[in-house]
Amino acid sequence: MAFFTVIIQPFLLIALGFALSRHKLFPRSMWDGIEKLVYYVLFPPLLFTSVAHASISVLQSGLFLACGVGSMTCGIGLAYLVSKLAPADRRTDASIRQCGYRFNSYIGFAIVLALYGDIGLAFFALLVGVWVPISNAVAVADLAQAVRKEGSGISGVIASICRNPLIIATVAGLLLNTLGLAMPDLVTGIFKSLGNASLALALMAIGAGLRIEDFKAHRKLLALATIERLVLLPAVSLAAGLVFDLSTVKLGAMLCFTALPTANSCYILAVRMGGNGPAVADLTTIQTACSLVTIPLWMALLQAL
Repeated sequence: MAFFTVIIQPFLLIALGFALSRHKLFPRSMWDGIEKLVYYVLFPPLLFTSVAHASISVLQSGLFLACGVGSMTCGIGLAYLVSKLAPADRRTDASIRQCGYRFNSYIGFAIVLALYGDIGLAFFALLVGVWVPISNAVAVADLAQAVRKEGSGISGVIASICRNPLIIATVAGLLLNTLGLAMPDLVTGIFKSLGNASLALALMAIGAGLRIEDFKAHRKLLALATIERLVLLPAVSLAAGLVFDLSTVKLGAMLCFTALPTANSCYILAVRMGGNGPAVADLTTIQTACSLVTIPLWMALLQAL
């Protein structure tokens, strides 16, 4: 019971954000500001301190990263398979495909921190730092081709990756860890305070952004994309972790990563590049709701192995 209580907590905060966003005291403009505050100010210190103080290194994490990146690469292939099984127009296909291999990191960070502590969070952060540039580049290239803007936005995504505060924080923490340097206690204390404030606000902001716009138009595509993201991809990663005999913490961190619903930022990218934003908004909401069931089941299965 305690295990499921830990898993359910992030989703209760998402539900709270959804409920609050429907009240006039908490308008959409406020949630936009909260999202930026979390992304640029509160969340990076959490990643930095977790990686900087963890007993890990890139060399020790090589097999873990290979399994995680390999599993997510399979997710790209599965996303293209979904497009074949439930074809739509090029814009919609590309918009939905990105949801098959991108992820909502805030939910994952909340769960992995609760289940596996700082060391699990550090492994999760490493995987985020490696996969975010890859997934963003693939998504932009796919959407650019679909809307017939060959190469459009590629330079922009490279610049955004270099400016991504989550990647910068992870790399900086890893560098500090590798060099064996220590931060002043005052700075560490401030970073921990900022990090502690980040997850609750991030999860409520996810809930505030959920909405259904045009579910009936692409019912089959959205259903298959949800199965691919929440069932098939986690199954691939779990099998990979068991085959390569990853430790409990590493396997748990990887499964937390691969079992996540898609990211809210998929909607932003689809709209900015001329894709099908409403379909992505629907899929994000559906996957987030369904993950309330699938994530506890995956983590319970892992606990039972």
